[in-house]
Amino acid sequence: MSVNGKILIVDDVSTHLLLLQSILQDEGYETDITDNPKSVSDILQRSEYNVVLLDIMMPGLDGFQVLDIIKENERLSHINVIIISAKTDSWSIKNALDKGAFDYITKPINIQDVRNKVKSAMIEREI
Repeated sequence: MSVNGKILIVDDVSTHLLLLQSILQDEGYETDITDNPKSVSDILQRSEYNVVLLDIMMPGLDGFQVLDIIKENERLSHINVIIISAKTDSWSIKNALDKGAFDYITKPINIQDVRNKVKSAMIEREI
């Protein structure tokens, strides 16, 4: 199976991590997972990732703070970040996009929606 790109999935709930990992590996992506938002910057600097799937509500650092860290780091700011969150309010969505998120997916996730948005983020990275 050819690898279509590399994705880091960040969520503090292991069932969400495993579900997203399964969906994306079935699509041919290489995936890494972490439930520790504080480790994201280190993980991203150790390997080349195309896309990050990022939860918002996590202990320690929330997804908005992690998004800021990624977008403010010159070596990481090119990575497309897709927020995946149970927060469906317009402020959260607008805030994520204003901070530089590529897209926003609401939970409970729609599997086809995840596939489509990740594919769009991968294509956009190649342009």
